[in-house]
Amino acid sequence: MRLIPNFAELLHEIKLPSPEKCFLIEHGDEKYIEKWIKNGEISCELEILFEWLNKEYKLKKKHLNHEERKIAEEVKKRFPMEQWRVIRVISDHQRKYRYYKKAIEDVKNRTSPRMNEQAIMTIFSPGWGINT
Repeated sequence: MRLIPNFAELLHEIKLPSPEKCFLIEHGDEKYIEKWIKNGEISCELEILFEWLNKEYKLKKKHLNHEERKIAEEVKKRFPMEQWRVIRVISDHQRKYRYYKKAIEDVKNRTSPRMNEQAIMTIFSPGWGINT
């Protein structure tokens, strides 16, 4: 799963889609989230999907057998387990405020008051499929 390629452009134009539409399903993702995909898109809220991923693949557990650990590592590589909340908050609040700066300020307040803009912008790293 990766961020839509025009996320930065849509963010600056104040035209982001719903959080679920900010992500593209990549080949092989369906193996892990088949029940949450319909017509090639996520068919539930992001929070539901990522809570399910954490629980289903035991991503927060420390003591996993070899096979469970291997699957958990693959899931963590494929899905933005740490960044999805930032994308959701930016998307939701941009539509609410219709203002880029206010959306970023709100993300900082909701994630960590000490989080700076540079930390937030890590969602735009090349590993996410877009370059700013």
